[in-house]
Amino acid sequence: MTDPLSQLRAANPVPDAALDDAALTRSEAVLSDIVDSGSHTPWKAVAAGVGVLALVGGVIPFVNHSEPVAVAEVLTHAGEAAAAQPDAADKGVTSKKYLKRVDTDGSSTATTEYSVGVDGTVNISSQGELPGFDPQPVIPAEDLMAATDRAGLEALADRFPNRALGALQLLLQPGLSSAQQKIVYDILAATDGNDLASASQGSHDGVGEDGLISVIRDADHVSFSILPATGQLVRVVGLVGPNVTTTVEATAILGCVSVTGLEGPDSISLACGDNNYLVKDLKWSNWGADEATAEGTAVENDCDPFCAEGKFKQTPVRVVVDKREACGYNAKVYSRIRVICSDHEEVEEIGCA
Repeated sequence: MTDPLSQLRAANPVPDAALDDAALTRSEAVLSDIVDSGSHTPWKAVAAGVGVLALVGGVIPFVNHSEPVAVAEVLTHAGEAAAAQPDAADKGVTSKKYLKRVDTDGSSTATTEYSVGVDGTVNISSQGELPGFDPQPVIPAEDLMAATDRAGLEALADRFPNRALGALQLLLQPGLSSAQQKIVYDILAATDGNDLASASQGSHDGVGEDGLISVIRDADHVSFSILPATGQLVRVVGLVGPNVTTTVEATAILGCVSVTGLEGPDSISLACGDNNYLVKDLKWSNWGADEATAEGTAVENDCDPFCAEGKFKQTPVRVVVDKREACGYNAKVYSRIRVICSDHEEVEEIGCA
């Protein structure tokens, strides 16, 4: 049995939901030891919570913490899986990478959405405030785009207190390419101090065959959870702040025309970014529901005799977005937009690439 994930699962003495008394006692003892350290180790408490959920499902609770090679292999496997995922550039030069994250310390919460163009342009939508958290990417987009090899990404990671923490910051960076993710996982795998907290069988939220792997970095007071089947980073505890949990809620690749934002966009370019056809000044109602509606103004270039010499006309319109569809990791975006004028209606497919 050479597969590291299989080896980890095989370490469970009772790999079904019905643990015997001895196994249950051992699991409870380990959980108690982790949680008893109280508020000083919230990163462990959250990782323990993952283990408790895994225990109920009949998976591996807290297998051997002394196998750094096995953990490194799992991280390397996650990098290989990430490299196999499509990139925005693979879908077209006008596609965008989308990421939604939630950062909370239990009393304050910041929710942030990012969409990143192939050229590195980053659009940000943010709600809520968390002390010490800035929704702006921690690494400038131009620096990330320039770091195409291991040396470049290691240099970015080394901007942080240590290379492992820098690697985790990079994995949270909007716009990180699939090839870059692989390198970052390799960097993380090469660092010391990665100890397994839990490994679950089956899929996590229906995504990935390998389930959820949780890792503790005790010296850094940080824990993180990944899906090795896709290389998706799911959660990090203690990275942004001592009591802060960062959850990646969704990622996806979106087409040129897409409708995102936590409260709905102020404007939408329907001509794939050249602004020859734009709806603007949008005031939304029911945003986030299966159907959302906005009142606004359409600005359209008649392109007569050609677009550079054309005239723009403005028309009041009603905009309806609906038919939400799932794509990527947990993303659910509107796939149709209707622009309703007084004398006609236009319909366009939008959303996932």
